[in-house]
Amino acid sequence: MVQRVGDQVAVSVALAVLSKVLVEDPVRFRARWARGRTGALALVAVLAALAALWAAVPQPRTGEGSVDVTRLGSGGG
Repeated sequence: MVQRVGDQVAVSVALAVLSKVLVEDPVRFRARWARGRTGALALVAVLAALAALWAAVPQPRTGEGSVDVTRLGSGGG
């Protein structure tokens, strides 16, 4: 699946904004929801979402059509 660079930039910027609003600002400004049980629940939810994302990303395929990076530097130079 080939994505356009613009799509990748948009997703990256959106994730950066979410990270700032949901992670950095609560730590910096000591948000009430980021303390106690609510903060722990938010942490568990984020870790579960990251684990699900990690499980959803496919393993790289090797074999036909792939590049053996260990042989890239042996061009006789």
